[in-house]
Amino acid sequence: MIEPIHQDPADLVLSIVAGKLEAPLTILKQSSLHVGAWTLTFHIIGESHLVTLEHDRAVVLCELLACADVDAASCVHHHPFNDSAAHCFVQSGYSIDVHFDDGEHPISETDIDGTLEVTFPEVAGQTPLTRILWQRVGENAVRWHTLHLYPHQGKIVSVHSLSYWDAVQYNHGL
Repeated sequence: MIEPIHQDPADLVLSIVAGKLEAPLTILKQSSLHVGAWTLTFHIIGESHLVTLEHDRAVVLCELLACADVDAASCVHHHPFNDSAAHCFVQSGYSIDVHFDDGEHPISETDIDGTLEVTFPEVAGQTPLTRILWQRVGENAVRWHTLHLYPHQGKIVSVHSLSYWDAVQYNHGL
């Protein structure tokens, strides 16, 4: 059984790491997608998510949206959400957009290629949830949408992220 842990959405941090992420994380559920020599692995870690991109079995990039302590110096991009404001990060072949309480669902559930979901124990009458949906958008590109529902001050705060990755455009010295 999953034990409820109070997490505040304002404690979320977006960490983009080139290479393997060196942080202790508890993976509750995961699934992988293969795109040529690439493997994308989607992980639900508590009320948060981790996506790892591997090329020929070597981790090249990690996307982590979590209430986790990651050393900012080890990140390509590190952004705390203490103000709960929308944020976007873009580099060649990869991007992520994060929004709080945005009701948009950019990937229709009828267009998905895969999904992961974990529902957590009720907290103060609210049910936390983490969901990842992914979709191939062409031979070499994938986009994924995450939904994180956090009970906070008697209501649910929803946090959405939309990421896009293109194997051909992604330039990381490969």
